[in-house]
Amino acid sequence: MSDKRQFPRIEVKGMVKYRVPENMDISMASLKNISAGGICLLSEYDILEGAKLSIEFGLPGDTKPVIGLGEVRWVERIEPPMGRFRFRIGVQFVKISPDKERAVLDYVVKRLKSQVHDEIIEPDKALPARRRLNMLIIDDDKVVLKLVEDIFADSFHVITANNGYIGIEKAKEWRPDLILLDIIMPDLDGFSTLMLLKDFPETKGIPVIMLSVLREKSKVFQAMQHGASGYILKPFTAESLLRKIRKVIKMNAEEN
Repeated sequence: MSDKRQFPRIEVKGMVKYRVPENMDISMASLKNISAGGICLLSEYDILEGAKLSIEFGLPGDTKPVIGLGEVRWVERIEPPMGRFRFRIGVQFVKISPDKERAVLDYVVKRLKSQVHDEIIEPDKALPARRRLNMLIIDDDKVVLKLVEDIFADSFHVITANNGYIGIEKAKEWRPDLILLDIIMPDLDGFSTLMLLKDFPETKGIPVIMLSVLREKSKVFQAMQHGASGYILKPFTAESLLRKIRKVIKMNAEEN
């Protein structure tokens, strides 16, 4: 009984088919919230968390379709809807061939690398162009650190830290133009890390974007009160994160 309450199931008859890229929303949420082992899909229908889906889709240039079994890990309503699509669904693969899973991940990274350049570096010529900007990412998930580094490496000099203490030391050393900071971390959480960053004269002026699943308004207020330049709720799309990064970098450049 408890298992059913935790993971409600629905029956889906036949193969649920999606095509890339028209009906697939590859997002940072795919990387962070389902540990890189899945995809984020657009759907016309509200599907319960825990639902099992058979998924078939094609990757560009791949003659054989990707076929796998997935479990819905999270669902969010899209406001406003994207055409007929009203929901965004994070699906974690529970059965898929390793080579196909690798191909999906490679596609995600390639697409997001292109988006970083197109939406942050290219559109605004007023952004600092005299040097490659430094970005520090502080997150205790090593898989995520590697993936994010791969995605941003063509456009930024990426520095990574897997805990708050190391992050603070690297921030002092490198003086990055931007810090992406996860909130839920062991030993020193994101809020404590943020407060320390704002206490040190070498790092207090560095803009920090907080990333978190914590949706309470009090948590958002707490982050902004302690000096965060932005707060992104997970799951989030690549587009929302890139817009926030571009806005923060531009504002900081104009202030300095």
